[in-house]
Amino acid sequence: MSDDRLVFHHRRGLYDRTQPPGFLEKIGVHYYRRLAEKAGLREAPPPRIEDLPGDDLLEQQARQITTDNALIALALGAVTTMVTVWVEVEYAPRLESWDYWLLQGGVTAVMLALEFLTLFWTSLRSVHSLARLTGHDRVEGDPLLPGDDTVANILARAALEVPDPVVRYLGVDPLKYISKSKLLLIGLLYKAKVVLTSVAAKFLLRRALGRSGLRVYAPWVAVPITAFWDAWVIYKVVCEARLRLFGHRLAQYLANEILTPELFDHLSPLAREGAVRAVATTMVLTENYHPNMLILLVQISAAVGILEDRKDYDDWEEFKQLLAEVSAKERNFLLDLVAVSAAFDGKLSRREKQLLPEAFGEHAPVYLERIETLKDHLVNGRLHAAKALCKLDFEAG
Repeated sequence: MSDDRLVFHHRRGLYDRTQPPGFLEKIGVHYYRRLAEKAGLREAPPPRIEDLPGDDLLEQQARQITTDNALIALALGAVTTMVTVWVEVEYAPRLESWDYWLLQGGVTAVMLALEFLTLFWTSLRSVHSLARLTGHDRVEGDPLLPGDDTVANILARAALEVPDPVVRYLGVDPLKYISKSKLLLIGLLYKAKVVLTSVAAKFLLRRALGRSGLRVYAPWVAVPITAFWDAWVIYKVVCEARLRLFGHRLAQYLANEILTPELFDHLSPLAREGAVRAVATTMVLTENYHPNMLILLVQISAAVGILEDRKDYDDWEEFKQLLAEVSAKERNFLLDLVAVSAAFDGKLSRREKQLLPEAFGEHAPVYLERIETLKDHLVNGRLHAAKALCKLDFEAG
């Protein structure tokens, strides 16, 4: 068996996705691939960062795509909600209770279906428009992604706000410190955000206008609230897609051109293990399964020949102990890798803010500023500037 096939075999063996793609993800992948087929560029090789437009143009186009689609969602939420509110205001006082609720229920169902389908279409179209900026519509998948995941899958999940699947690779568990009850609470609050905001708005309106004013204006409160949240949902979707697309292109650059077996040949065995731990522990501190961080973990583990499933690669205390045992230059390399990895999901978790300075030591302010700047570059599409911050030069900071 060739080395490449052996690595692929081990990757498949070490990758455990406990949740198969759901219905929405499958639909999103299918529609995304249809858009890619229409573009006619799926078979072309993916471009390198140097082949892409400059940062000014990338940032401008990404911002324009975000704004345009958020405005579409704003108008959609306002129009569909206005129809249901108009039915309430116009017919609630005039129809019998049963007749009114039958009419209102039917109209609401139609408007919700229209809103859902249009948001579905807007999300996927906006993500595909962004993908064309970075050449991600030219390829079917990515050999750096483990298992059966593809670029189409990670973008469909971003577009439809489907959570990334629970996976295990090298025994790394990014959710090891998050309780199931906390995850459930976060999900419930997210789903209830529109209802909670509507209740809060009506309470404030009651205090401001009194009961007589409330009877006239309260039903219309739902219009700006729904419009705002539809626009906010699309805005967050596009921002996450921007982070995934630009981060994915950066992860490809690191995997193909920087984190090569030749680089790791110059490191000690302990530092090579430390490279795996640097990404694995950062994934745990980040507390999510961001695909761009998984790409780095997969590439590094293959490049250094660590293909055994162990349970402590994501142990923070073990990683800190390892940092004290490697040479100064190797420690700088590993801390650079931590800083780059921490930026890939676009935010710093509470645990990252608390624990990363322990590893960075006296250089913590410099590394933390580098992480913040790199996150900002990725979210805003400044890919060339982000690439410049991803140097792994064995120097502190």
